[in-house]
Amino acid sequence: MIHPAMRAYQAVSETAISGRDADAACFRLLLIELEKARDSTDPAVRSAALDKHQQMWGLIMKANISETGAATPLEDRELFIRLADQAQRYGIKLLVDPSLSFDPLIDIAQNVLEGLETASVTESDMSYGIL
Repeated sequence: MIHPAMRAYQAVSETAISGRDADAACFRLLLIELEKARDSTDPAVRSAALDKHQQMWGLIMKANISETGAATPLEDRELFIRLADQAQRYGIKLLVDPSLSFDPLIDIAQNVLEGLETASVTESDMSYGIL
């Protein structure tokens, strides 16, 4: 007889997504928020999107600054830190100057998402012996 907790764990683990897939999902959601803010004249929508943007990039920067990110190559960690810095700086400019475009933030998020999706497909192909 399987313990109910073990059965629950097995059910969840079978449907769990990888870390890279979770990161991609976060960037998809961020893109939706940024595009909504770009297309809206409501300052509350703009402010909420920028708040989420700044929080997400802050988490990315924190994760890549700490030594616990040692599983990620230093070169990649430095790249993420630079991207986070640039995205946050521009986000601050947007907070101060509403006439600026959201397009640079959307472009950065889209590029990261495409990289995550490409890497996810490659990893998936490798796990099935396709590559």
